[in-house]
Parts: sequence; structure tokens; C-alpha cells
Amino acid sequence: MKNEFKTGIFFTAIAQYSTVIVQLIINMILSRLLTPGEIGMVTIVQVIIFFFQLLAGSAIGPAIIQNKNLNEKDYGIIFNYSVIFGIFLVLAFGFGGGIILSTIYSNPIYIPLCWAMTPIIMMSSMVQVPNGILGKEKRFKEISIRLLLSGILGAIFGITAAFLHAGVYAMVLVYVVTDLTSFLLTFKIVKIDYTRSLNFKPVREILPFVKHQTGFSVINYFYRNLDNLLVGKFLGTTLLGNYSKGYQLLSFPITIFLNVINPVMQPILAEHEKNVVLIRDTYLKVCRLLAIVAIPVSIFFSLNAGPIIYLLFGKQWSMAILPLSILSLSICPQMLSQSMSAIWQSRNLTKIQSVSGFISLGIISLCIFIGILGGNLTSVSIAVSGSYFLNFIVSGSLLMRRALDSNFFQLFKVIIKPLFLGIILSVIVILTNPYISFSNLFITLLLRGIVWLIIVALFLVVTGEFKKIKEMVKK
Repeated sequence: MKNEFKTGIFFTAIAQYSTVIVQLIINMILSRLLTPGEIGMVTIVQVIIFFFQLLAGSAIGPAIIQNKNLNEKDYGIIFNYSVIFGIFLVLAFGFGGGIILSTIYSNPIYIPLCWAMTPIIMMSSMVQVPNGILGKEKRFKEISIRLLLSGILGAIFGITAAFLHAGVYAMVLVYVVTDLTSFLLTFKIVKIDYTRSLNFKPVREILPFVKHQTGFSVINYFYRNLDNLLVGKFLGTTLLGNYSKGYQLLSFPITIFLNVINPVMQPILAEHEKNVVLIRDTYLKVCRLLAIVAIPVSIFFSLNAGPIIYLLFGKQWSMAILPLSILSLSICPQMLSQSMSAIWQSRNLTKIQSVSGFISLGIISLCIFIGILGGNLTSVSIAVSGSYFLNFIVSGSLLMRRALDSNFFQLFKVIIKPLFLGIILSVIVILTNPYISFSNLFITLLLRGIVWLIIVALFLVVTGEFKKIKEMVKK
């Protein structure tokens, strides 16, 4: 298992880090060529697209990984159903999505925008079975190459379109070309045993897992995107563009680490479904590592939000500074909460995971509504950030008790020292930042980053955490 983890994380890390760099470059360029209002409009369509992608079968891949009884012919039959369902979803989104959004937000542009993004739904549906096969066979190298190449091509086409004054459609092109490239590469490296059969037996085999996992994903979708929908409706697309830009920045560190660990954890831990001790120990070690990374990163982002926004996106995004500063504080609880999904899946407890999702939906939705009542981005950001802390406590308690035969205190113990590091770091950064401020934003962030890194390194060495991390990675 150790070698599989190392191999999986190595190739996944290369692809993820490269992809994040590509995405950051795209954002830096498009943020200077498009207005906050235009980006806000595409954000709204993206939110709906994500929902249809979930319905298109995002749980099929994990279900194939978890199931030990499927054969090559079964994969072909499940693929047939994914194609049929994908066509249905494309028509539903194309005809219904644009009309509904144009009515809600009083702008007819949503009709052509929705049709332009329908290929994403079809490709998402058709690629689920190959994704499951790749994960089950632990072909992390192929998965990583596909991710990297598709991201680069999407960036090239999108940025070119932006310079040719394509407006909002430049962002659409980024997503469509990225998914199309990934789609083509997937069917190049995965061979499916195609069949005309529509025998429902293979579908029935994975249906319980898919049903509960999809239910959780839909619930997760709503509480992770409700803020965007409500900000766009009640505060306008310009404020939504600024809010989403701040949120997008803090999502980079979350993506960098979780998208490296989560895709590797479930395929490997699924083989040890009944070994609760092994899965619990592995999860706690992962949480310890995530907390040591996430808490210092959240402090740096929060206390340097202004220079980061201005350097990356320009002066027109000044309203994104405060949301980034507040939302960044939730990086750690978000990381730890999102890593739980792989554990629920590897323990084959997606039914209980759905219950956890409903609880999270209630907590986060209530907080978002309270934030919207405040009528500004500050109140929304505070409410959203606070909701993730509360949700982590509740979800973590349920996971530890029902899936890992333990309690929340065991989970909290592994993040005590990282929390102490966060307190020390906050005090020092607040005291030193006024003296490390120059007209050149890059120099400012570079020197502040060096100070931040020295403090983190000293803490890890003095407390012995560095040695423990080194031993943990080895094992």
C-alpha cells in the first residue's frame, strides 16, 4: 500500500501543481480582459453546470472502484446508460437552463451561454465509466497526463479568444476545450468493451452506492454553491464576480492538496474496507499533514489579501480583498471536511455520508441566509467562513464515530499544534507586515513570504513536528 500511495501521489501532484499554475495564469489574464460583471455571469452558469455534471454520474467512477464484481462487459453496459442519460441532461439544460437563468437574472445572454456549455455535460456523462476503470486500475500516471494536457490546451484557446475580444465566451472556451481534450485522451487510453446490451443487472449492482453518493454530492453541491446563487440574485453579478474571485483564490491551496490526496486515497483504501484501524490511522495522518499546511497558508492569504489581489488581478478587483481575507480563514476546515468523502467511500458507508451531507446543508445554508440578510459581501463572507468551522466539527464527529470507531477528540488532537502555530504566526505577521510594505507588490509578497516561511520552519523544527512529518511520509 505504501508504494501505491507514493506512486499515486507523485504523479497526481505533478499534474495538480501544473494545472493550478495554468489556472492561475488564465485567471490573471482573463481578470484583466473581462469585467467583474462578465465573470459573474459565467460563474452563475458554472454553478448550474456543476449540478448537471453531478447528475451525469459523478458517483459512477467511485462505484466502479469500490465494486469487486463487475467485468469488462458490465462496463460497456453501464457506459450505454451513461450516454443515454447524458443526452437527456443536455436537452434539459439547453432548453431549460437558459430560460430559467435569463428569467431569474433578467438577462437574455444566459440562453446562448447555456447552449455553448452543453458539451461539458455530455462529455462529463460519457467519461464516468473510463474514469472509474482508470482509478480501479490505479493508472495514476495516465490520469495525471490527461489532466495536465487538457488544462494547457484549454488555457491556450481561452486566452487567445479573450485577446480576440470574445468576451464571456473566452471563459466558456476554456472549460469546453479542457473537457473535450480530457474526453478524447480518456478514450484513447481506456478501451471499453462496447455492446448494444441494455441489461440492467450491472447498473443494479452499483445502484445503491451511486444513489447514496449522488445524494451526498447533490447536497454538497447546494451548500457549496448556494452563496454564489444568492449573491448573484440579491447583490448583483458585479459583486458576485468579486466574491467568486476571492473564493477562487483560496480554493487553489485546497485544490493543490486535496486533489492530490483524495483521488489516491479511495482506490487504495477501498481494498482495506473492513480494516478500520488502518483507515483511521491513515486518515489521521493525512489530517495532521493537511492542518500543518492549511493553517499557515490561511494566515498568509488572510493577512496579505490586498497585495495578492492587486498583483494577480489588478486594481479593478479591490472589492474582492475583504472576501478573500475573511474566507481564507476557512481553508483548514474546508480541507479537512472535504477529505472525509474518500473515507466514507472507502468504508462503503455512503448512506451515512448522505445523512452527514443533509446536516451540513442545514448548517451552511442557514449561515449563508443570515449573511445575505446583512446585504453586503462582508456579512456573507463572515457567515460562510464561520459555517465551515461549525460544519467541520459536526461532520468530523459523525465520521469518527460512525466510520472510524473513535471520537472527535482524536481528530482534534492532531490539529492542536498546527492551531498553536497559526496563533504565533498571526501575531508575528501582524506586527511585521507594516514594516514590509513597498511600492512593488511582488517584492512585498516575496519578503513577507520569506518571513512567513522562516517562522513556520522554525516552529516545525523546534517542536519536533518536522521530524514526525518526515517519518510519516516515509512510512
